[in-house]
Amino acid sequence: MSTNKLYTVLFASALMFNAACDSDTTTTVEAGTETAGTMAGTPAGTEAGTEAGTPAGTEAGTPAGTEAGTEAGTEAGTPAGTEAGTEAGTEAGAEPLPERMGMGDTAPLACEGDYCPSARLSGLEIPADINAANAGGCRLMGSQNGATLGGLLALAGDIDTNSFVNPDENGEIQLLLLNHLAGWLPGKTGNETGPVTANFYIGMTDAEGATMIDPASFDPEGNPYITFPETTITDGLLQTPASTFALSLPLVEGFNFDLSLESAKLEGDVSVEGEGFAMSAGVLGGYLTKDSLTILLEGIYAVCDSDMPPSLCDTVGGFLSGDVETDLGLLTSFVQFDTIINDTETTACTNDRVGECNAVSLCLFVEMAPATVPGVGEAGK
Repeated sequence: MSTNKLYTVLFASALMFNAACDSDTTTTVEAGTETAGTMAGTPAGTEAGTEAGTPAGTEAGTPAGTEAGTEAGTEAGTPAGTEAGTEAGTEAGAEPLPERMGMGDTAPLACEGDYCPSARLSGLEIPADINAANAGGCRLMGSQNGATLGGLLALAGDIDTNSFVNPDENGEIQLLLLNHLAGWLPGKTGNETGPVTANFYIGMTDAEGATMIDPASFDPEGNPYITFPETTITDGLLQTPASTFALSLPLVEGFNFDLSLESAKLEGDVSVEGEGFAMSAGVLGGYLTKDSLTILLEGIYAVCDSDMPPSLCDTVGGFLSGDVETDLGLLTSFVQFDTIINDTETTACTNDRVGECNAVSLCLFVEMAPATVPGVGEAGK
């Protein structure tokens, strides 16, 4: 896509929204959203006001989306009893969504080394709408179930997020993200090895073409910035506990969108392959909070005030005021908060609690390919 196209669409949408408000036109956004799936047991795109654990039952790993009385269970991968345009979610009293089950134990781990087994992100998609989010297994508390950004990207027409994580015509990968399952013992299957720690690293390529870990992946104490301790692999199904997941997406030249997902969880089918592991049907879900969107805006300010600002600044310059609260209001006029997160609850936005809505649910469908990672590269190389 052209460098400016995405921003032109986004901010034009915001202006149209504001113009509608100025003309006393009321816009109502129905429940139903955006994020990449989370662990079993939380509702998929629940109707506003529905309590956790109410989605209608479907086959293992598929989301709910039926009204009370609809027969539980649909064919794998399809939302239960939903019609086009209807809200995802369920009426109170429906059966809980079954936990996702694995396909069977893995083969014994054959590789050895400090970063065995590892994989690299090889597939990345954002569900285009709530039906896609439901069908893909997103299970977030947000009313849009993680699909808001997907609908927004669809307006731009030609953004292929998979292209970020695969080699271009020069063999380079824009987003080289590595995953190491620390603690998986050689010779053990997934069931036998016990809990592992899923560490994520920024990847780099050394002079010999080997895939290495970028030193920027570690904090000053030498710990990975993105880590999921107590990750389980049961019958081939990897599931993490909740953690913070920071992802930098190179959507436009000269600027990366730094997205920090709170209460993020990952699940997917894993298999041992060669010197690493592979993941299929992966679902990563979490929440973009008001604070993380503020950081995103501050990043735009900084890059546009630099000596060599990217061309996107020519597009957004006429829309952004430089005041965080003002610009956050503009941003959230077309990226709707669909979740309420505080110290005591994470729940979907409802019409009677609009003022408390402070996060966007985000769901990502991910795939991973086996990777051999010899170690940590040299900074600045």
